[in-house]
Amino acid sequence: MKKKALCLFTAYFLIAFAQTRNLFALEEIVPIGNDDGNPVLLAKASKTKEKKSKRKDKEPEVQNDAPITKIVIDSEKKGSYFSGISDKILSLAEDGSPEALLDLLAKIRKSSVEYEENERVLIFIATEIMKVVWASQNFQGEVPQVPSRNAYVGAIESARSGIYDTSTGNSDFLLCVLPSLVLCSSNLRSDFYAKSESDLREALSFKKDSTLANYLLGLLCMKSGRVEDALSNFRLAAEKSNAFEINFNLAAALNDLGRYEESQSITDRLIVAEPSNLGLLKLLAQISYNRADYSSAERYAMLVLTQNPSDLEMVLFRAKVFVKTGEYLKAASLLDVYAKSNLNSKEYFLLRSRVQKEWNKNISAAISTIEKAISLYPDDSEVLLYAAELAGDGGRSVGGRSSEELSQQVLKSDSENPLALSFLIKNFIDSEKWRDAYNSSKSLMAKDSSNETIGTHVKICLALGYDEEAWNNASALYEKNPSDEVAIQTYVEAMVRTGRTALASRFINTALGSASNSMKSFLYYQRSFLANGESARLSDLRSAVMANPRNSDALFRMYEIYFEKQDYRKAQYYLRQVIALNPNNANYLRLNSDLDKLIR
Repeated sequence: MKKKALCLFTAYFLIAFAQTRNLFALEEIVPIGNDDGNPVLLAKASKTKEKKSKRKDKEPEVQNDAPITKIVIDSEKKGSYFSGISDKILSLAEDGSPEALLDLLAKIRKSSVEYEENERVLIFIATEIMKVVWASQNFQGEVPQVPSRNAYVGAIESARSGIYDTSTGNSDFLLCVLPSLVLCSSNLRSDFYAKSESDLREALSFKKDSTLANYLLGLLCMKSGRVEDALSNFRLAAEKSNAFEINFNLAAALNDLGRYEESQSITDRLIVAEPSNLGLLKLLAQISYNRADYSSAERYAMLVLTQNPSDLEMVLFRAKVFVKTGEYLKAASLLDVYAKSNLNSKEYFLLRSRVQKEWNKNISAAISTIEKAISLYPDDSEVLLYAAELAGDGGRSVGGRSSEELSQQVLKSDSENPLALSFLIKNFIDSEKWRDAYNSSKSLMAKDSSNETIGTHVKICLALGYDEEAWNNASALYEKNPSDEVAIQTYVEAMVRTGRTALASRFINTALGSASNSMKSFLYYQRSFLANGESARLSDLRSAVMANPRNSDALFRMYEIYFEKQDYRKAQYYLRQVIALNPNNANYLRLNSDLDKLIR
């Protein structure tokens, strides 16, 4: 009986199973790999065998070559490699500030045997960013072993070797940003800048407030000479982190933009925390120099040299400070020390040439030195402009070119260079090309409204007889700067030359009481044009020379008076004093030669 029941149960089970097979077509999921090496799931339709119907319209069978549906799992999707790690920890990695990375390492830390591969890689990334980017933290942390064939690891190792890894792709934030760690090295190549900027901006599209991405983009802009852009990125990074590196580069950008007070306010805070940081001491030296605080500049340079006596950059910097302060003997000694290195530094040639001109009074040696600089830096505007200055002061050519030609070369590549325009204007004035001087002066005034620029323009207008324009500019300048010497002198000269004699006389007599010697000399010289009679004119001119024996204008005016009287020996006496003050002026030398002939 039991045997019969078992047989019946088995029969019913087989019938039910067969009916289920006929009613439902099952699918079998088979994993394989696609061409990219990504995992793929194949959904393969199973064959369902059905009994042939006794009817003529038979049900078609499912063929063996039924279509396959590919389901690609996107392993490149942002964060997919780090799946299983919390979004909060990944967000800390993407912020990349030292504060965020230290928080990340504290949260993820556990026994090394418990780490998944992606956790070990994330710890490696955080640690390397701390060491490469935020070196001031002096971070010392153990790193679990990581796989060598890994895009994240490879990007960091390439950056450490000075190479920008272009093979990582930009599928997630870290793969976009890690190759740009090379910007923190001393790599001098720039061929990767465009790619780096593109990848960093892609990273910021993932996380726009990332401290790390904004900081690295700031470094890239600084290296590219886009200081305003760099400043913006450093400010964004500084909003989330107080890292030394961010504040240091923020101060450097402000210094480059001429915002010295803002820059110093940052560096003064940093030096308290990092009193021996060489980079910071150098920046402080440069900021002090730019603020004309030369004693502080020299002191900071000495602090650097105390730690590193072989730092030739600071040796040259101290020489630059001494040239600025007129301590040429000290400058010459330092330049001799630097010359032993046989380095062809542009700065060295410029300083050596200036010492030869100002201290040794050897214009020929100064020109020879700057010609060496031109041979090495033929298109450098700073070298060309100093050569133009030498050519103008010496009344001779430098490298076969006049001061005007050298200035014009700079203006070809930089049409708005104010120093090149000022030299060009000076050349036009010396050669009495007043119309050319006027046009160039108008261009310069549109870019540079300094007292000196306006004063020069007034002189040009007076020479051309544009009295109204001269007076309007001079009176406006004085009204704005009543205590400035350039403004006062421009105002007085305009009064005298435009016929405002009564006003000029009252102003001069009032100003003489409290004027400095140099100002007294100028005022007496101008009053000589208002004096009645030769005796009064000569008296004012002698007072001008007594107040300032180097007043070339007063000395030359005395030469003119005696020349008109045909007293050639007295005329030559004063002209020779003018030549002693301007030994390279070709016009004065020619006049003296003519006097020699007359006297003979």
